Order: sequence, then structure tokens, then C-alpha cells
Amino acid sequence: MPMIEKPDWPDPFNIERDEPQGTLEEAFQILENLEGLARREAVDHPEHYNRGKIEVIDAIEDWGLDFNAGNVVKYIARYRHKGDQIEDLKKARWYLDRLIEGLENVGNENQ
Repeated sequence: MPMIEKPDWPDPFNIERDEPQGTLEEAFQILENLEGLARREAVDHPEHYNRGKIEVIDAIEDWGLDFNAGNVVKYIARYRHKGDQIEDLKKARWYLDRLIEGLENVGNENQ
């Protein structure tokens, strides 16, 4: 395994190292771990759902919203921060229409 070579330029952090700190393979492993962490962060806490002090999923769960109502909140919360704003608003409207239809159908059954 090749060793990481000490650079010829001055150390900007003023750290004197006589020996290389690891192998190239170890450096690649560290990079892979960091990339994996970034991917998990993009899945677990996407930036477009983390605007403000509360993550959207936390509000949806705390408020006990069902699937349709949760999606209305999700698409409204993210429409300015991800991709096509009109598309996200139309998705919110689609879920809102389904939510309204469901409530109207329940109301008609009780009459």
C-alpha cells in the first residue's frame, strides 16, 4: 500500500509531521465514509424540508396528520425551495382535493 506523501509546501496550520498520517487506502475510506454521511443526510434531512426551526416531518407527526393532509403541508412547505414551484403547489392542491372529497363523502354518509 502506498503511503501518503508529505507535501512540499508549508503546512498552513503549522503542524509539523515527520511521518505520513496514513495510507492512501485509508484516505479513500475516510472520503467514502463522508460521502455516505452526506447521502444519508440528504435522505434523512433534505435541505428543502429544513427551512426554519422545525423539520416538516416533525410538524406532520406532531400534529397527527394523515397521509393526504401531511402531503398538503409537505408540498406547501417546500414549494419555494425545491424545483418547480407550480408543480409542488399543484401536488398540494391534488392532495387537498382528495382530503376534501373524503370529508364530503363521510359527511354524505352521515346524513
